Amino acid sequence: MTDLDGLIDDIRASHIDRLDKVLGICKEPATIKEISYNLFGETHGYNVLLALEEAGAHVEYLYQRGELVVANLQELEAEADPAVQYRIV
Repeated sequence: MTDLDGLIDDIRASHIDRLDKVLGICKEPATIKEISYNLFGETHGYNVLLALEEAGAHVEYLYQRGELVVANLQELEAEADPAVQYRIV
């Protein structure tokens, strides 16, 4: 590697772009599965798990920063096992 600072800048920009995309997706309530599909399209095999994990990590980060909230709290309280939906604040 000859340009480590450039590589770090590229990785940071990629993550910021991905976070912005998640926020855009969550203008309407969305599950992690829906967010994953919108970010990565249709995936197969082990890539399904990788896409879900990355989408989930971005959602968790944004949730912890207060930029996303759970959109379906009443459904979570009323039903046995609903999928959590997130939306922007």
